[in-house]
Amino acid sequence: MSELWQQRAKAYQSEILKYLKYVLNDHLVLALLFFGGGLGLAYANWLKTLQPLPNYGLILVAAVSFLLTLPGQPVLLFKNADPVFLMSQEKNISAYLRKSLRRTLISVLIPVGIGSLLLFPLLALAYHQLFLVMGVILTVILGSFTNVLIRYQGYYFADPRWDWKITLLIDAIIVSLIMRFPLIAAVLMLGWLVLEWQRLNRLMEKGSFNWQAAVDAEQKRMGRLYRFFSLFTTVKNLPVKAKRRRYADGLVKFLAGKSSMFSYLYSIMIVRSGDLGSLMIRLLIVGMLIVAYSDQEWLKLMVGALTTYLIVIQLVDVYRPVQANSMVQVYPVDAEMAQKGLLSVLKRIILLSAILLTLAGCVTNWSLSFLGWAIVVQAITAWLLTQWLVPRYIKKINR
Repeated sequence: MSELWQQRAKAYQSEILKYLKYVLNDHLVLALLFFGGGLGLAYANWLKTLQPLPNYGLILVAAVSFLLTLPGQPVLLFKNADPVFLMSQEKNISAYLRKSLRRTLISVLIPVGIGSLLLFPLLALAYHQLFLVMGVILTVILGSFTNVLIRYQGYYFADPRWDWKITLLIDAIIVSLIMRFPLIAAVLMLGWLVLEWQRLNRLMEKGSFNWQAAVDAEQKRMGRLYRFFSLFTTVKNLPVKAKRRRYADGLVKFLAGKSSMFSYLYSIMIVRSGDLGSLMIRLLIVGMLIVAYSDQEWLKLMVGALTTYLIVIQLVDVYRPVQANSMVQVYPVDAEMAQKGLLSVLKRIILLSAILLTLAGCVTNWSLSFLGWAIVVQAITAWLLTQWLVPRYIKKINR
C-alpha cells in the first residue's frame, strides 16, 4: 500500500504541475502582482486607522483565526474501482492513510501560513508581545490539524464523537479564547488534537474503513480542482453534469428568445451546466462589485467592458460540443442556424450583463455623463464581440 501511495502521489503531482503552467501564465501573474500590490497598500492604510486598536479588533482577529482552522480537505487519491480491487488490502489501509494524512497536513500549512502572515500585522497591533502572537498562530495551526484528523475519522464506520455542529462550536470556543488568553487557547487546542489523534489511531487499527465515502470525497475534491483548472484550459477529466433548475426557466426563455432549436439548446446548456452557469454568475458578481465600489469613472467603464468580454469568451466554447455531436450533422436544418442561434444567445447575455454592470456603476456615480459613456462602451464591446470575435471563433472550429 505504501508503494501504491507513492505511485499515485507522483502521478497526482505531475498532473497538478501540468495544469499549473496554464494557470500561472504571464498575464495572470502580472495581474496578481498589481492586484496584490493594491490590496497590500489598502491593507497598510487600513491598519494605520486602527491605532489604537478599536474594540472590534480582537473580535476580528478571532473570527479570521477561526476561518483559518477550517481548510484541510484530505488528499486521498482513491479511484472509483478501489472498493473492488483494494478490498482485500483493508487491513493494510492504515499505512496508505498515514501517508495521505502526512501529505494533507503539509498542504494545510500553505493556506494557514499565508493567512497567518497576512494576519501578523493585525496581531502585532492587538498583542504587542511576540510570544502572545505566536500563541495565536500556534492555536490556528493546531486547530486546522485537529479538523483534518476529524475528517479522516469520518471515513470509518464508527459513531462520531460529536456532531459536526458541536465540533465547529468547540473549535470556535477555543479559538475565541485568543482574545484574552492566547497561550491557554493553544494548550487547549493541543489537548484536543491529542485526543483526536488517539481516536484516529484506534480506528486505523481496529475500525472498518468506509471505502465508498472515501472515494466519493476524493472525487468531489478532484472535481473542484478540475473545475478551477477548466477556467484556464481544457480539462479532459472534468465530469459533465446537468441539473434541472426550475427557478431558472425564465432565464432560459429569455436567452432563447424566439426559440429555435439551437438557441434553446445553447440556453439549456449554459443554465443547466453547473460550470458555465456558475462561471457566468461569478464573473458578473465580481464585475458588479468592482464597478459599484470604484470611484473612478474610467475604471468603471473599463471593468464593465472587460467583464462582458470575459463572460462571452468563457461561454462561446459551448459551440464546440454541439458541433462535435455527430447527430447535429444529420439534422435537416441549415448549417448556419447553429451560428445564428449562438449569436442570438450571446447577444442577450451581453445585453443582460451591460444592464446590470451599468446599474451597479450608477450606485456610486449617478450621472448622465457616466450613463452615456457606459452605453457607448458596452455597445462598442458588443459589436466587437458579435461581429468580429465570435464569428472568427466559429470559423476556426468549422475548419
